[in-house]
Amino acid sequence: MSVASLNGVAAANLVSSATMAGLLRCLVQKGLLEAADVREIYEIALLILEQQQGAVPEAVATFQAARSAIERNLA
Repeated sequence: MSVASLNGVAAANLVSSATMAGLLRCLVQKGLLEAADVREIYEIALLILEQQQGAVPEAVATFQAARSAIERNLA
């Protein structure tokens, strides 16, 4: 995969992550979600990653990076 393609994938992932974080923050500010709800969403995301990681053992580093990003939101 070319550097431009990798940059495009990375940019798409960043947009997705930023959009999700913004959406969750907006829902909390509007009173539609509580902070505990957001925490639960991130915890479920971690669980889903753990379940999927076993199916793609060659992508361990990618899953670890994703898990670290989610865990930062839980801190």
